[in-house]
Amino acid sequence: MSQSKKGSFIAVGTGINVASHITTSARLHIKNADIVFAAQSCPVGMHLIQSLNDNVFNLGDLYDEGKSRVITYRQMVEHIVKAVHEGKRVCGAFYGHPGVFVYAAHRAIKQLQQQGFNARMEPGISAEDCVVADLGFDPGNYGLQAIEVTQFLFFKHSINPHHLLIIWQFGLTGDFNFDTLETEKYSHGLAILRDELLAYYPAEHEVILYEAPTLIIEKPRIERMKLNDIEHCKPTVISTLVIPSIGMPDYDHEVMERFGITAKQLEHNLDGLLDD
Repeated sequence: MSQSKKGSFIAVGTGINVASHITTSARLHIKNADIVFAAQSCPVGMHLIQSLNDNVFNLGDLYDEGKSRVITYRQMVEHIVKAVHEGKRVCGAFYGHPGVFVYAAHRAIKQLQQQGFNARMEPGISAEDCVVADLGFDPGNYGLQAIEVTQFLFFKHSINPHHLLIIWQFGLTGDFNFDTLETEKYSHGLAILRDELLAYYPAEHEVILYEAPTLIIEKPRIERMKLNDIEHCKPTVISTLVIPSIGMPDYDHEVMERFGITAKQLEHNLDGLLDD
């Protein structure tokens, strides 16, 4: 094996609340790396990483107002790949889960693996995990559907209102230039989103604006409102829109008959299990 193939890359997540969510394994990878490329949402996360390793590159420095985030993400990949090619043990420490809305981690791993390097990802705690914990929804009850807000609006996706629905990046509704994180620029898109969702839900259906706390001393932001009123709320860049299920769909009697069971039997067995 050539010298360049000795480099490696591991992507780890520091969780949403870094102080309590970062895993022992993630800490070790950060500590033992030759260089750490870090993307964090708050100074606390960066401070923790810098306390574990003296050689930390802040990927946040690559962002710039008016600069497309697509360009920034590609630059992140370039920095990571270059360090691995130099034979270094590289760790990417990303806010939340390293595989959830982290283009740089996925792209770097794929590229490096194709080039014969050891590159992989470890799981972390994402905002979705915090939704389950803070709002008390069990995805096993009604199923779970999740989608990024602008993708939902600009493509002909279909929503199943019987599932719990999580809409990511709610504060950037309609963002297609990827050049700013100023949520006020996209506030007009909330009315459009509401109109699209009204094709699946009643206007009075309760929805929840949610933000996971990033510090131990903080509490989650949980604002409940009617779907018809979402255009008046004030999301931030970390806001998520959570839409509870409208309830179970009708029974599929043909399939149930093939299993030899009746709706009454199923109702009896599920009694109390689907209460949110």
